[in-house]
Amino acid sequence: MSRLDFSAVLAISIHDMKNSLNMVLNSLDALLEDHSGDSIQCDPARLTQLRYEARRVNDALIQLLTLYRNDKGGFTPRFAPVMIQELLEDYWLSNKPLMDHRGVSCQLHCDPDLIWVMDRGLVSSLLENVINNTIRYTQDKLSISACQEWGWLVLQVDDNGPGYPEAMLGRRSLEDQGDFDPTEGRTGLGLYFCALVADMHADETRRGYVELSNRGNLGGGCFTLRLPEVLT
Repeated sequence: MSRLDFSAVLAISIHDMKNSLNMVLNSLDALLEDHSGDSIQCDPARLTQLRYEARRVNDALIQLLTLYRNDKGGFTPRFAPVMIQELLEDYWLSNKPLMDHRGVSCQLHCDPDLIWVMDRGLVSSLLENVINNTIRYTQDKLSISACQEWGWLVLQVDDNGPGYPEAMLGRRSLEDQGDFDPTEGRTGLGLYFCALVADMHADETRRGYVELSNRGNLGGGCFTLRLPEVLT
């Protein structure tokens, strides 16, 4: 793997956070302009959008810090057994207001007894990245599933949107990501972060990876994360 061009990563992160902060500021200005008397009537739809944009900024900062620390050799994943259904349910509950606001229904499919060793914080950040993007592009359906398959944890996010661009399909590794371009709508930084999180989960012979495909269980895009059994 070639050394990460952190100047490009920083430029992309600033670009993404600037857009989200502009949205937050514009929404706050609109709320202030609409108020009457001493009270501000907060539109639930606006609050949901504000929360979404604030979470995007937080997500970008987590990614930036993780990428920087990993690039400098100072990041060590914290592996521990995780109840996978609990992980997915926690994520679903925290994002249900946004899904409801966008009119997106979400189904979870997971064995309640499934436990896997992982860095919960990293995988949660990966889910945040993937599902926030999925909510933007799906029509109205989302499915999150997890199962154990031949010594791998297979975590899958399906939607009924238009699917991924052809150039993004297939198994994605750190070497596949290429150059980042902050002028493009899809910068590739989020996918690079997902590939990095997967790669950090490894056993003696295998490394985790992500894969993108179309025409999944809901007919649209399908994001798959595969993690091997990590020994602690």
